[in-house]
Amino acid sequence: MSLICSQAWDLWMKDEGLDLMEQTLSGNCKRDEYLKCLNVGLLCVQEDPWDRPTMLNVVFMLGSETATLPSPKPPAFVVRRCPSSRASSSTKPETFSHNELTVTLQDGR
Repeated sequence: MSLICSQAWDLWMKDEGLDLMEQTLSGNCKRDEYLKCLNVGLLCVQEDPWDRPTMLNVVFMLGSETATLPSPKPPAFVVRRCPSSRASSSTKPETFSHNELTVTLQDGR
């Protein structure tokens, strides 16, 4: 899930949030509704829990056509790839780290 949050955050910051949309939905989806849902989703995963909206506010934001949504702050978990982790062909596990959180992924057999 943190990889999806990272990708969504990166695309949001580049004003390219629509690139996250599944291609099969692009013809039937209202782009402004999609971006509103993405905005609310990013508000819900902000690093500081006090910045996150309550469920009542989430329902209001999603149901309102006139509500002005705040800009989200960075999500709690953002995965950054170590530049040398893919370059090495050794069997060492990949390690990602951000915000004093370390996640280790090991390849299956």
